[in-house]
Amino acid sequence: MLSKDEKVARLKLIRTESTGPSKFWELMEAYGSAGVALSKLPRTAKNIRICDDETIDAEISNMKSFGARFVFFDDNLYPPLLRNIPDPPPVLSFIGNKEKVLSFYKKNMISVVGARNASIHAIKFCDTLCRDLGKNDVVTVSGLARGIDASVHANSLETGTIAIVAGGIDIIYPRENTKLYGDILKNNGIFSEMPFGTAPQPQLFPRRNRIIAGISYGTAVIEAAEQSGSLITARMALDYNRDIFAVPGSPADPRSSGCNKLIKDGAILIRDARDILDHLESKKVIPYQMFDDNYPSLSKPLGKDAEKIRKKILDSLSFTPITIDELISCIKVSPQDVLTVLLELELANKVVRLHGQRVCLALDD
Repeated sequence: MLSKDEKVARLKLIRTESTGPSKFWELMEAYGSAGVALSKLPRTAKNIRICDDETIDAEISNMKSFGARFVFFDDNLYPPLLRNIPDPPPVLSFIGNKEKVLSFYKKNMISVVGARNASIHAIKFCDTLCRDLGKNDVVTVSGLARGIDASVHANSLETGTIAIVAGGIDIIYPRENTKLYGDILKNNGIFSEMPFGTAPQPQLFPRRNRIIAGISYGTAVIEAAEQSGSLITARMALDYNRDIFAVPGSPADPRSSGCNKLIKDGAILIRDARDILDHLESKKVIPYQMFDDNYPSLSKPLGKDAEKIRKKILDSLSFTPITIDELISCIKVSPQDVLTVLLELELANKVVRLHGQRVCLALDD
């Protein structure tokens, strides 16, 4: 169990500018706790403005007043399969029926996504698909958008559905889904990664989509163009080693071009819920036990050796990139200690980490 102080520290760390999930987990691995990481940041990253206490206090107060709660990575309410994606959200906001959502984790969950401007045929198909999945104890997940998303949630209210929103937990978008938002809260749940009060913005939807893809065993796509958020979700699910299901459509309809391409590339074609259910049965999927728990490893902070390692690294680097493996071999220091010091140097703008696990001195150093 996390202490209250560590929870506040984790919230403060992830709300600090330039600290996304990837950097958050690097800092946690380097320093062992958010509290220690925050104490190190002013020294190692002088240009980063740490989130102030007033902002955190206001968010905590607003969440409490709204009836929402924070769900940290270690909490039992944190979606189990989401822990296994790269750079999982360190903390989520949640509102809804906690006990019901906990019971969902003992069932199979399937994400269902598709076009916002879906055709009548696609909406009818989605209505039937989600009702039939629910009758067979499958919980649905979607993004509370108009079109297919709204159909998913509306037809799964009695059997189980989870909504993932792109903005703050308190922001209903689009407004036309206000009643649906309220209906979901009664016996289901809504999650968000963003701070309370955050308005939905285009760059936030891919982050939402990775949660939709990561929370479930598989993702079903209904009527999606090749350049669409639904295809982004499907590609993310594939990256996470989850199954992709797709509904075929007419080759003449651009709204189905994405689904048809997914099927061509190996997605499982679905004609009705039975195709998904038969696949789950054939794979003998055990809900919430599909993967081992994948908690990021936490290490002890470096002590007096840090300065020596820092000097060795800076003396060994130039403006020509080398791989981190080459650096480790050169200076003969443990990989964990090298990665910890490299993180400090990166935050201090002394080194730059590049694609391919390469590193070099920063040009402005």
